[in-house]
Amino acid sequence: MDLTVRTQEGKLNLRVAAWITDENKILVSTFPNGNMSLPGGRIKFGETTLEAVKREILEETGEKLLNPELYAVIENFYEEDDKIHELLFIFKGEIGIKESYSGTEENNELITWIEKKQIHKLKPEVLSKLIYDTKNIEHYTNVEST
Repeated sequence: MDLTVRTQEGKLNLRVAAWITDENKILVSTFPNGNMSLPGGRIKFGETTLEAVKREILEETGEKLLNPELYAVIENFYEEDDKIHELLFIFKGEIGIKESYSGTEENNELITWIEKKQIHKLKPEVLSKLIYDTKNIEHYTNVEST
């Protein structure tokens, strides 16, 4: 069961994502609506964030996530069909380098590489701050206007 809590005010999501780079490229998920983000997904009940990110990357790419380390935590506030408050745990890691990836999930996401200079296209927008590779675990808040 995914860790999504519905309240009268909106939804709380607990998610993970992976920051995977290869020289000047970054791995992204592109959704059918054109939105791009880091590959990842919702944490399941009883699952650690580390277990979740390993599972999600394997499901989405067919590859094992190697050397995962917590890289950033983002508090994300936005609206889709509802008001959403999301806690996103981002892990830096590595996978086998390929042109394209096919995982086991059937959610019509396309997993591809984009140039790091295109990072501004990712959602949430605050992800672009992660391009400045620091040794600290970063914490950012993203509030999208409605």
